[in-house]
Amino acid sequence: MASIFYLHGGPGLSVAIESTRFPQAEQVQWWQQPPAASCAQRPYLDLLEAALAEFRRSAQAHGAPVTLMASSFGAHLATYIANHAPEAVARVVLLAPTYNPEQAALRLARHALAVNAGHADASKVQAALAAYDAAPGRAKFWEVFGALQLLPDVPSLYFGPDAGDAPRHFLNVLHQPGAFDGPSSVAISDDFAASFQAPGRSAFNGPVSIVFGRHDPMIDAEQDGALWRAVYPQAVFRTIDSGHFPLLESSVEACLA
Repeated sequence: MASIFYLHGGPGLSVAIESTRFPQAEQVQWWQQPPAASCAQRPYLDLLEAALAEFRRSAQAHGAPVTLMASSFGAHLATYIANHAPEAVARVVLLAPTYNPEQAALRLARHALAVNAGHADASKVQAALAAYDAAPGRAKFWEVFGALQLLPDVPSLYFGPDAGDAPRHFLNVLHQPGAFDGPSSVAISDDFAASFQAPGRSAFNGPVSIVFGRHDPMIDAEQDGALWRAVYPQAVFRTIDSGHFPLLESSVEACLA
C-alpha cells in the first residue's frame, strides 16, 4: 500500500513524467491530476477538492498517515491538503515549490532570453516581457509564454548541468499524446491567479522538508524560502545540485532524506 502521495507540477502536465522515471517505486501513489472540465467555473478550486478527496481515500486505504510529496505547482495542492486533513499527513515534502507560478514562469522566460540573446526571435521575447512589465496581467503573461516557445530547447533549461538523462526522459514523455493538457493548464492557472490568497500558517504542525535546486531558473530560494517559511515555520530547507525537478534528477529516497 502506498505510503507517499505524490502531486506533480504543471498544471496540465502528466504524472507519467515521474512514474515512468521510477517504475519500481511501489511506495508512491503517482496521482494524475484530472483535467479541467470545459464548463468549470472555478477549475483551480475543483482541482483542490479533487486532490483532497483522493488523498483522503489514499490515507484511509493505507490505514495510517501518509507522506505528502509535491513538485512545483503541486505544492499548493499539498498545502491545501495539509490544512484540511492534517491528521492524515505524516510529513510534507515540497520539491522546488513555486509560491507564485506566474513570477516563476517569468523568471524562466528571462533566463531563456539571456541564454538565447543572439537568437533571431529573442527580440520578440524581450518585447513581450517589456509589455508585461509595463502592464502586468494574465493576457500579457500568456503573450510572454507564447513568445517563449519561439526560443530553442526551453524545456532543457529546467535542468541542472549534471542532470544526466533526466532532460531526455522529460522530453520523451512530454512529446507523447496527452502528456500536456494545454486548455487545462490555462484554465487552472488563470483561476489560481484570480483566486489565490496567501495561505497563512499551515494547520499541519508535523515535519516539513522543502528542497530547492541550486540551478533552478524559476525559483528565488531566498525570496520564495521566506514565503514558504511563513506557511511552515517548522520547515527544514535543503538545496541540492539540481534544476527545477529535484526528483527527476535524483531519487525518491534522496528527496526524502
